[in-house]
Amino acid sequence: MVLPRGVLDYEKKIPANDVILIATTNIVLVRKETNPAIINLLAQTIAEVHGAPGVFQRIGEFPLQTDPEFPVADEALDFYKNGPSLLNRYLPFWVTNYVKRTIAVVFTTIAIIVPIFNYAPQLGKWFVEYRLRALYRRLRVIEVNLQKSTTVQGIEALEDEIESLDRETIAYRVPMRHSALYFMIKSHLHLVHDRIRKRRTELSATSSSIRKLAT
Repeated sequence: MVLPRGVLDYEKKIPANDVILIATTNIVLVRKETNPAIINLLAQTIAEVHGAPGVFQRIGEFPLQTDPEFPVADEALDFYKNGPSLLNRYLPFWVTNYVKRTIAVVFTTIAIIVPIFNYAPQLGKWFVEYRLRALYRRLRVIEVNLQKSTTVQGIEALEDEIESLDRETIAYRVPMRHSALYFMIKSHLHLVHDRIRKRRTELSATSSSIRKLAT
């Protein structure tokens, strides 16, 4: 490197002539596990201290973005290329760290909540269908017993049971957006109820005929 004539004291011409010097560059090394925020802060400090022009370097010549022996940290390269981040420009380092954590938490929360809201209607529909399936199973048992019952008393017991099932369906309070499911089971309940009444009428008529023949 060349130390120019008179650079130390222009009036006294110190040094009197250009001086050839031998010098080495310094390297700042960090461990791989070092926090990226610390690396960014170090790069910012190095750029502020060594980025200005001097006797031996032009403005922006240091710090170097390449090294023949060690890889340069990605955070340092990003800083040298794009400068400090928006937060680092206007906020102290310790505040920036908390703000970044807050932003990370907010985005993580949004990433969790948004899918939940998207699947919430489907989950609600599944829950309603699950409850209605239980009512359908009871309705199926009533329909099977209807085929087996041969007495008026048995049919009346089934009629009481389906009326109880109808009351439970009304009390269940199906949400308005699932009204189609509600009216579907109501129509099936009324259909089976009508069949029970028809069956009871038939058995009552048969029983009355038997009594008349007996008398």
